Amino acid sequence: MEASIYIPPEMNYWKVLVATLAYFVLGALWYSPLLFGRIWTGGIGKTEAQVKADFSPLNLVWTFIMNWFGAYGLARIFIWVRGEDVTDGIIVGLLVGVCFAAATVFMHDVQEKRKCSLSVVNTLYSIVGFIFMGIIIGLWQ
Repeated sequence: MEASIYIPPEMNYWKVLVATLAYFVLGALWYSPLLFGRIWTGGIGKTEAQVKADFSPLNLVWTFIMNWFGAYGLARIFIWVRGEDVTDGIIVGLLVGVCFAAATVFMHDVQEKRKCSLSVVNTLYSIVGFIFMGIIIGLWQ
């Protein structure tokens, strides 16, 4: 068997940025009282007032940076598997979300004896977020 080198096309950083923003906005909604904020605050053992008191804009900066790394990695994998459309984006996003992001979050939550409800909220956020990013990356050709 002969190995071949696949040289991917240049990365489209605009789609990575848009996917990053989508994941970031999803997180703001996901962890708000509108969706799962109450379950999340209960899971981490804090009240909403305590979370607000602990707030730092630096947390948002780090979250955005980590969202960017997730979007970039997903876009890079999409290129490597020669994804072509939104269906491929959903599949790649689902696989990355479940196999890497959610599995890692859940593994840490289990070892740290976190509440099951917190683990479910956090892992589903990863899965849904990567699927959303996969949709954006798959649509943007």
